[in-house]
Amino acid sequence: MERFSEPTLSDLAPPPAPAIEPVAPRANWKSWVGGALGIVILCLGIWGVRMIAGQVTIADVLADIRATPVHLLVLAAASTALSYVVLMFYDWFATRHLGYRLPFPTIAAASFASFTLAHTLGLTALTGGTVRYRIYSRVGVKAADVAAIVLMCGWTFWLGVVSVAGLGLLVSPDLSKPFADFLPGIEHWTGALMLAGVLAYLALATFWRRDFRLWRYRFILPDGRSTLLQILIGMVDLAFAGGALYLLLPEAGTPGLLSVLTIYGVAMVSGALAHAPGGLGVFEAVVLLLMPDASKSGVLAALVMWRLFYTYIPFLIGVGVVAWGEWQALRRARAAAKASAPPNRARPA
Repeated sequence: MERFSEPTLSDLAPPPAPAIEPVAPRANWKSWVGGALGIVILCLGIWGVRMIAGQVTIADVLADIRATPVHLLVLAAASTALSYVVLMFYDWFATRHLGYRLPFPTIAAASFASFTLAHTLGLTALTGGTVRYRIYSRVGVKAADVAAIVLMCGWTFWLGVVSVAGLGLLVSPDLSKPFADFLPGIEHWTGALMLAGVLAYLALATFWRRDFRLWRYRFILPDGRSTLLQILIGMVDLAFAGGALYLLLPEAGTPGLLSVLTIYGVAMVSGALAHAPGGLGVFEAVVLLLMPDASKSGVLAALVMWRLFYTYIPFLIGVGVVAWGEWQALRRARAAAKASAPPNRARPA
């Protein structure tokens, strides 16, 4: 008679799962096209800066900075501050659309800190998204909703900048000269396409009242009236930010306000597509190329001062806001841990 031995733990254990080799992520055609477009725009920006650099000296730029009237510096700083105030309504609009009613100081801190870091460091989804998550998650906002807030804030920016740039390219007569030697009439066709895109989205938001899926996120688009408010917020923000640059530009050769706002919008779009930190270099090259009649040293001086007001000073303040928020969160965590700790019992003698 055959004997059977007692089963051991190794005999009862399930067979080991077959080894699965990791599959490397594959880039699709969208990522290749986006990366190629960014490289092309960045190369064009570098080429433009190199072409203009031989026409300007640092001494000329510094002289133009020193010659800027103090009252224009004050007005430009005030216009920049108003731009950042309007930027806070990006987050206000997004959070209310998602059903949150958050204190405005929380919204203001999240908006200001995220935008100032994103304007300087680039990678808006990463830098701005991380700061927003740290602040909004403390007041109960879900991670998926934070991602939706970042997406809606970015969309508000694009709606505003495309609306202003499209309108300016279509109606501003001052913008024909930079494109005349390249491809006459392209600015009008580009402006018409931009405005058509905004109107098409407005129609979609008005009549599409169902769930909208983008990547793995699903949400309901703002209705037509809310979308108009969204576009208005983006346009007012661009008007204050571009207006700050307009105040600093030299009087001779500078086009009208609408043209400057259009150039500002085109430069912002180009800098965003190039994925350079804050659009640095690309933004300046586009502004210089689209203002052929203005003094190159004067425009560069205005851009240097605008960068100081709009990017670097707010960045330092934004870092302080983030540091203060983290310090307050650490203090609350320590206080909660101390309150929940059991009391120390006296040891018997």
